[in-house]
Amino acid sequence: ALDALFAEVRALREEISAVRIAPQPEWVTIPEAARQLGVSPDTIRRRIRTGELKARGRGKTRQVRL
Repeated sequence: ALDALFAEVRALREEISAVRIAPQPEWVTIPEAARQLGVSPDTIRRRIRTGELKARGRGKTRQVRL
């Protein structure tokens, strides 16, 4: 029973060592911010207006800092 457990642990370690975590971009578009935060784009725009979120750019090039 222990041999099977050790084999499973070895397999899991190999899988974990192969995983690479890439950092998310610091600045994202309004639709992407809405998707990541699980809210609507209008909510993101409202949070920008109230100062809850920082933004840069104007119009379609506007980006939000997450």
